[in-house]
Amino acid sequence: MKCPLSLILLPSLFLALLLPAKAEVKLPAIFADHMVLQRQMPVTVWGWAAPGEQLTVEFGVAKASATADASGSWKVELPPMEASADGRPLTVKGSNTLTVSDVLVGEVWLCSGQSNMEWALARSEGGTNACTTTNPLLRLCTIPHNSQAEPASDVNAKWVISGDPSTKFFSAIGWWFGDKLQKELKVPVAILNDSYGGTSIQAWMPAEALRSGPWPQDIRWNNPEMAKAEYEKKKAELQPAYDKYLADKAVAAQSKLPSPEPPKGWPGDYRGPSVLWNGMIHPLLPFRFRGVCWYQGENNSYVGIANTYGLMLPVMISEWRKAFGQADLPFLVFQLARNRKPQADPNEPSGIAVIQEAQLQTVQKTPRTALIVTEDLGEPDVHYKKKEPAATRAVNLAMSLAYGREGDAASPSFKSLEVKGDQCIVQIDHVAGSMKAEGGAPKGFTIAGEDRNFVFADAVIDGEKVIVSSSKVPKPVAVRYAWADMPDVNLFNAKDLPLAPFRTDNWPLPETGGFSVSQPTPTPPPVAHP
Repeated sequence: MKCPLSLILLPSLFLALLLPAKAEVKLPAIFADHMVLQRQMPVTVWGWAAPGEQLTVEFGVAKASATADASGSWKVELPPMEASADGRPLTVKGSNTLTVSDVLVGEVWLCSGQSNMEWALARSEGGTNACTTTNPLLRLCTIPHNSQAEPASDVNAKWVISGDPSTKFFSAIGWWFGDKLQKELKVPVAILNDSYGGTSIQAWMPAEALRSGPWPQDIRWNNPEMAKAEYEKKKAELQPAYDKYLADKAVAAQSKLPSPEPPKGWPGDYRGPSVLWNGMIHPLLPFRFRGVCWYQGENNSYVGIANTYGLMLPVMISEWRKAFGQADLPFLVFQLARNRKPQADPNEPSGIAVIQEAQLQTVQKTPRTALIVTEDLGEPDVHYKKKEPAATRAVNLAMSLAYGREGDAASPSFKSLEVKGDQCIVQIDHVAGSMKAEGGAPKGFTIAGEDRNFVFADAVIDGEKVIVSSSKVPKPVAVRYAWADMPDVNLFNAKDLPLAPFRTDNWPLPETGGFSVSQPTPTPPPVAHP
């Protein structure tokens, strides 16, 4: 009697179910069609496979092999390559073959920070026309919002060619920076938009750096565990009110009525300490970049809260450089622009001014960094619409900092103070000839005597100097410029670059103000990616 074929095959099928499936070779999502590899640097390619599996990576004439370790991880390094606009495949061959198509070689920049970096091109002045500009040598990569409690190994990433319909959602500053840089260098350029609105600098820093940094450690925002516990408590308290808001919102939508307001203080999605370092920066290691554009600080710009930013920013830059294995990785720091309410009292405290000072001082003390001053572009709304001028200034600084172009592209900044009688003589650096005031006499200066009481001051330009005085202060000792949330300012150098806010004193800053991880972002973030 013959045995049915099904009974013969059954043991084999059962055995196959018991055996582990063979792992396929995988690449992180950053390796995808239309990507760009950084020229003139070793190119690291990495991924996962079955432990012990041998594989080969090929790109053009470059070829490298590796064996997956016990955890299944592998990594190879391809030699430095010159720029190439020819789209070529990058292949990985192991138990299976992966092919990444249309890969170029050129300049790759990481653009990160919060909502002014994330702000969509279509929502910016001139952005509607820019969205339709097709440029096959400008590649755009979006890293989605990804908060993680622990360092992640991968994150979704989508590469497109500039002009793709999704371009309108891309970072306005990132797009203009990339477009102008590509035209300057005439090689392929890639911009990675790795930003998240309404986030503080602590979210972008490794947990260990926060715990060991030179700042007060009793602040809950620097401790991931305590911050998450506070967030969960706040969310639980407001969850019933938020559920009711969602229900009322659905009813309003069906009835075509205005949407109700969400409950005050609702913390939204979690953006606490280290979660964006874990979920949006760590997965990109060890990808190679030419430099970083960093635009963040709005969520730290509150009186008292801002005081530690000057300690944190240099540490963050150092941590990123160390993690990416690029000790001299250029950082372009976008200084906050003025916003909120116009200045009425010359003595009013300003968290924005403290962040601006911290950004300026960080650049002055940290090699291979540059500051993009945006004070003249600011509006009452934190999200000013003129993003193209900010990007233009960044490109000019990048050409100097990262590509060695001669010339001073820096904005004017405070250099020194000399007091003569009732006058304060302020020497300005990076003047490029002579300072100028737009629309009349210089504005934005305040002056104080030993009583530390500031008054609005008169100012006169004298070449590279500004002479500041007030009849109310016969014996001045200190000058401040644009030291407010929304000051009235109008000083520029000969290259039409705005004077950076500054103070000549080192008097203690106000310590008032508190912080909670549920503190809302000043205004809603930009339109989300589709």
